[in-house]
Amino acid sequence: MNFGTVAILGPGLIGGSLALALAERGLAKRLMIYARSPRALDEIRLAGVDAELSTNPSEAVREADVVILCVPIEAMPGLVHEFRDALKPTALVTDVGSVKGSVDRAIAPLLEDRALWIGSHPMAGSEQAGFAAARADLFEGAAVIITPTKQTHREATHQAEKFWSSIGGRVLKHDPQWHDVAVAQVSHIPHLVAAELINNVSDKSIDAAGPGLRDTTRVASGSPELWTEIIWANRESIRVALHPLILELQKVQESLATDDKSSLRETLQYAHDLRAQMLESNPLFKKSK
Repeated sequence: MNFGTVAILGPGLIGGSLALALAERGLAKRLMIYARSPRALDEIRLAGVDAELSTNPSEAVREADVVILCVPIEAMPGLVHEFRDALKPTALVTDVGSVKGSVDRAIAPLLEDRALWIGSHPMAGSEQAGFAAARADLFEGAAVIITPTKQTHREATHQAEKFWSSIGGRVLKHDPQWHDVAVAQVSHIPHLVAAELINNVSDKSIDAAGPGLRDTTRVASGSPELWTEIIWANRESIRVALHPLILELQKVQESLATDDKSSLRETLQYAHDLRAQMLESNPLFKKSK
């Protein structure tokens, strides 16, 4: 399998890992990488990645068969507007953004009758950032959610499924609204909770912290600037999804206040059993066993 010319716009953790995965598997006849900063391209050059590098997005996508937007979600519309006239009408354009509703509403009209557009989100990030953290195996076993709408061309869906599967992803197909509700629960709220767990530790207690707090709050090391934009873009889904979490915490607080030990046990047992199911069904959970 070969995807012809692939253009990666933004060589950070995800974009860099895509470049390494495609190169390792020989899935691109020609690899183009765009970054606005020459310094970012220098990292790739020094790493010896076999790719053509450019600070001009139109130049990067001009002959591309597949274009992947790996820039922050707030930068995507402006970047697409900048290069869209250079696209081949048969090019597949997708992204790796953590929010899909607002991205699709912004990008789909810009690419109408110009290219094949579909949103994508590989659930494969980490608290690390930049090309230095990139890995060729980052997507192996990871869920990749593609988000076709009623306006999505069937060929865009087919090509996106093939692309993400070829680098090891488990492709899930859902609409943008489903995606934003789901990632609010499994990604965005966990990040907020990790941040608040750290914020809740007093200066007097921090020296007593062990692996439990370290592991539970790992994602709080992510970029505050990046995560502010992600959470803000999905704020309505997160606001709604926070409600049952707050109710559950209030239930725990009530059980402690009323000496209801059995209720506390039920809460912990349910979580224990549910996580055990996840360990058996989700390949990435299995890796952390």
